[in-house]
Amino acid sequence: MLRRASPWLLLLLLVFAGCSRCGEKQGALGTKTRDPARFLPRGAQAALVVPDLGALGEKLARFQNLKLANFVAQLQNAQSAEAYVSSVMRQVGVDLRNRQAIEAAGIDPARGAGVALLSGGQAFSVLGVKDEKTLTETFAKLARDRLGASQRAEQKSPGGTLVSFSRPGAQQPSLGLLFTDGYALLGAGPMVAQLSGYATLPADKSLAEEPLLSASLKRLPAERDFYAFLPGGVGFLVPAGTTQSVTVTGSLGERAVTLRMDSPWPDTQASLSALVPQQAPELLGYLPEDSFLVARYRGDPSQLNGIWPYLAGSYVTRAVQESGFDVKGEVLDKLKPGLVAGVALAPTVQLTGGMPSLDPRRTNPFRYVHLVVVGEAKDTTSFPATLEKLPAIAPRFGAEVKPSDLAGQRVYLTSYRQGEGAHFAAVGDKLTLAAPQSRLEAALTKLQGPAGNIPVAEDLRGVLQGPVLGAVVDLRRLSDAVKALPSEAWGIGGFAIKATTVRWLDATDDLRAVTLGLSEKEKALQAELTLWLAPH
Repeated sequence: MLRRASPWLLLLLLVFAGCSRCGEKQGALGTKTRDPARFLPRGAQAALVVPDLGALGEKLARFQNLKLANFVAQLQNAQSAEAYVSSVMRQVGVDLRNRQAIEAAGIDPARGAGVALLSGGQAFSVLGVKDEKTLTETFAKLARDRLGASQRAEQKSPGGTLVSFSRPGAQQPSLGLLFTDGYALLGAGPMVAQLSGYATLPADKSLAEEPLLSASLKRLPAERDFYAFLPGGVGFLVPAGTTQSVTVTGSLGERAVTLRMDSPWPDTQASLSALVPQQAPELLGYLPEDSFLVARYRGDPSQLNGIWPYLAGSYVTRAVQESGFDVKGEVLDKLKPGLVAGVALAPTVQLTGGMPSLDPRRTNPFRYVHLVVVGEAKDTTSFPATLEKLPAIAPRFGAEVKPSDLAGQRVYLTSYRQGEGAHFAAVGDKLTLAAPQSRLEAALTKLQGPAGNIPVAEDLRGVLQGPVLGAVVDLRRLSDAVKALPSEAWGIGGFAIKATTVRWLDATDDLRAVTLGLSEKEKALQAELTLWLAPH
């Protein structure tokens, strides 16, 4: 029986988008442009581009050798990830993992390709052509075998030659290719009739001359295997309408996969002051060595006054405002740059109750993780007075803060309806927030001496030193912590749950860490997210 698939999905499987000379001025039609973005409209809801289709395919092929890929493939009843992907490539008709196979299908991988997502869920693609006849036969077979479109027609059209494939008796083609200027524009269903309009698109209406995209690509590193452009953010990465555009680039390496984002800042330069890195003391050595998540903020805390309400949420913000507590004057203005935080898995965590609620008013997060935050005060005498105000305002947050002494050190212990909260203490010029109490006690001991070992591998520390906000999630450390949990953490009969969990964790041995960096450059917000792979 004929297996039919969505033409739109088949196009996305087959086509990537590319720009081999991003930022260069492109010529008019007929000059053999080497930029498929020349045919993509600036008004598209989103566009994806790749400089070299062959290079990207060969890099993606490496991932089929990961343990996790093989594990997932086995869940699909495949012997291995390589076997599963090979099966998919056979259905598509082109092995996108191999440059020679791509060329054999009539595609020129070095010319790149393009995909534009339009309103109403429509899409069309642009693909570099090596041989028109061979490419036509490739798509004829795809249309016949996957779409049931066995009838072929060819006609001259504005901008080039249109080849369409239809089902017998159908009113419109299922698939169409319009050959123009070294590229083929691909559309499915109603999009086939619109391809000539994009083939004759004026240069200033195309993505190749989009000024916001060009500016973002200049700000971002030149090394990239693909990029995506989202005008206005369109709600994927940031709320629609809050920014002019979002540009994302991707780079695939032997040991890391990196996504970088650039978005022009819609407000004033002064509003970016919280993202300007400052000279900061080194406090990472005061964090617990078992922290699987480590974060550092190198900006000026006093510039966070307009930002903390968004981070804290409406409930906390309202309670602070009602209490009359001056967050900026009592806390932010008194802190130096260089705040650090470490999160570790709680050894008493219970993994039998499913995913917990992320609302701390309903679930105590410290049943699952332990937290230590360390900052340095500008004035050693200022914070004790601030901490003394906490017991009076805590009830507005539904909490109770009690002053106490631990080994001769003044501390402030917090509790609320769900149990222990985050506790506070000032040790000399250092301020710490920690939970549970055992973590506070350990932090007090550390803060009374020199900093210890930094709980981050040396080759990953750059993300904590360069961007204004950096974070490292050590996947290996988290995995080891889960495996080391005592038997009671898995509940009665939990040996089966543990065995399944450990099997999943063993399958992720190739994944080493995730790092995130946030910064500002030339009045644009930038972020970098990297998945680090373990060396073989």
